[in-house]
Amino acid sequence: MAKKDKTKVKRVRSTEDKNLLISALVYIVLGAMLCIFRTQMLNWAMTVAGIIAIVIGVLAILKGDLVYGIVTAAIGVLIILGGWLFLEIVLLVLGVVLVVKGILELVACLRFSKINIIALLAAILTIVIGVLLIVSKWQFADTFLIVVGVILIVDGVLMFFGKKLV
Repeated sequence: MAKKDKTKVKRVRSTEDKNLLISALVYIVLGAMLCIFRTQMLNWAMTVAGIIAIVIGVLAILKGDLVYGIVTAAIGVLIILGGWLFLEIVLLVLGVVLVVKGILELVACLRFSKINIIALLAAILTIVIGVLLIVSKWQFADTFLIVVGVILIVDGVLMFFGKKLV
């Protein structure tokens, strides 16, 4: 009986090790693709999301859920055809929101007699990021995606060696 339990534990660990190895490889490959292709990855992601939405919509229509199917398929078409326009608007709005948030934080920091240097730097960094999103959103997006890609690669390598960042 004890021998069966040990075998079962080994199988579970073996499966967990395989899953961890696969996850590590996916992280590394996805991170490398983000570093290499940057915003082109967003185009692929929007195309895939649009196709998935269209397929889900068509399947819903075939199952008889006409309204849900039409709406979902239409959203898929909008994602494919207008995804970049929506993304550009979202990045612009996000930039404006970050600038406003940063200014409000900066004013709040300067109101106190004792200035918290970390809060002050965070407010200035928020303003700078917001301005960069407004002025050069695609270059900022490229840089951001490279940073995310490097983080994924590092996390994948650490997972490969049995450690996990999160």
